[in-house]
Amino acid sequence: MKINLKTTLAVSVFFAMTANGLAVDQKTALLENFEFQGQPYSLSADFSPPRADIVLHGTSTINLSAGMDGENIYLGNRAGRDNRYAFWLNYSAPAIRLAYYDFRRDRSRLLALSGFSFIGLPEIVETGNDLLALVFLGNRAKNDDLFYYEPENDLLIQLTATPFSEKGFQLLEKDGGLEIETRSLWARYRYHFDPRLQQIVLLEETRFPVKGETDRDDAKTINAEYFNTFIGFGDSITWGKIDGVQRLDLCFLKRMGDLLAEIYGPSSAINLGVPGDQTFEGALRVDQDLDLNPAFYFLLMLGVNDVWRTNFSLESSLENLEFIIDAAQARQMRVIASTLTPRKDVVSLYQYYWDQLYQLSDGIIQLALRKNAAYIDTLNAFMSTDPPDGWKTLLESTGAGKGNHPNAEGHLLIASLFAPALAAFPPLPPSGVQILDPQNAYKIDAQWDANFESDFSHFAFEFAYKPSPLSQQLATSDNHITFTLFPFLPELYFRLQTVDRGSHASEFSTVYSAQKKNSTQATPFWLKR
Repeated sequence: MKINLKTTLAVSVFFAMTANGLAVDQKTALLENFEFQGQPYSLSADFSPPRADIVLHGTSTINLSAGMDGENIYLGNRAGRDNRYAFWLNYSAPAIRLAYYDFRRDRSRLLALSGFSFIGLPEIVETGNDLLALVFLGNRAKNDDLFYYEPENDLLIQLTATPFSEKGFQLLEKDGGLEIETRSLWARYRYHFDPRLQQIVLLEETRFPVKGETDRDDAKTINAEYFNTFIGFGDSITWGKIDGVQRLDLCFLKRMGDLLAEIYGPSSAINLGVPGDQTFEGALRVDQDLDLNPAFYFLLMLGVNDVWRTNFSLESSLENLEFIIDAAQARQMRVIASTLTPRKDVVSLYQYYWDQLYQLSDGIIQLALRKNAAYIDTLNAFMSTDPPDGWKTLLESTGAGKGNHPNAEGHLLIASLFAPALAAFPPLPPSGVQILDPQNAYKIDAQWDANFESDFSHFAFEFAYKPSPLSQQLATSDNHITFTLFPFLPELYFRLQTVDRGSHASEFSTVYSAQKKNSTQATPFWLKR
């Protein structure tokens, strides 16, 4: 038994022509060049909607997916001992199936695997020169697990059944079986699988450290600037890539600052975009990035690379995004999640791409609602621009760029969605309420923490000389106020809320009693009962 040892964490070559700018024309696109037994070969995608085929060019030209209806989407190839195998997904919405081409036998095969919403590029297990089995990540139950499949015997064995998605795996031949190492966002596992006995045993589990909640009030970096700083967390779009170069002056983060100056006030941005990142890479770096870059707002636009690569299922991508949002919310950040932008290069010829794009974007909206985060629907905004094809004018050219990044107008549209979403957050409620001189029988000097948000307008103050109702109101931009007391009005009751320039108001504080002789803290009225 021979195992092709590689990590499937990020090895998919799906649509490699976009990564290398190798589009030939709008009906044919180069997928990959390679050699087998000294002979040069290439694979191309051939489009004839609703079909998309995979064609092998070598000593002759062969349509590897001939007879396979629907779209055939290249995953990558694996080198065996004296053989090579090319793998692809056969897609007829909503069903996917795994297919491969055996170079030595010169035959294609559509495997009898069903019920999967996702299948990743397999690793191969050989016996002699023959293909014995495939090991792959697949999704049959809303998360990605590891599967073992023997094509000749049509034998499928689910190796893992975790409540979370496996993000990758490695294989080793050991003790007549397979030693398999997997990892998730929370732990790493090592298993031993015996194909003859069809048994898998957990050998080792290593859990990763868990990040706890951060107390914003105790953070040393909290200052006025913190409350008006927003982080852009994403990929090359957030990074500002347009026509192959970084254009920070045109990036939506910079354009947001200009828009916020009118509706919010001064602000600053931190760009945490990393070109090429998928959601998994974002999840791996989010804790360290946020520890190093304190900010009050967190703008998340990540996932476009998950759509056209085939490393993970959409459920796994959403799990990654939830992990990222959790990291931001644990730091008491205000989160705005965005749906995804389209692309107009050769990838957009696949219906599979559009189905994935809309499904992941819909999932992002549902995730934001479930996490009580704000969201913007960037995909809908793009696709609603001068239909049916106006959205293409918001993307870079396919000459200087790849056609998969927004251009200056596209970035401005994104900024016009993010900026009002940020400004729509209600201001922070008043905190730190206290009485400066509680022994003074003639007046009450109340004070509370200042508000540093740029769109702060005033504090609304409701008060009365009896517990209820608080029938009198006033407004002040100061964080302190003085009231005169009288022998016949010896006690003051009050509550506050913060109001911003857009008339968004925080929740009211609790009702405080201003008379408490043994403490400088104003006392919530309910504590006196």
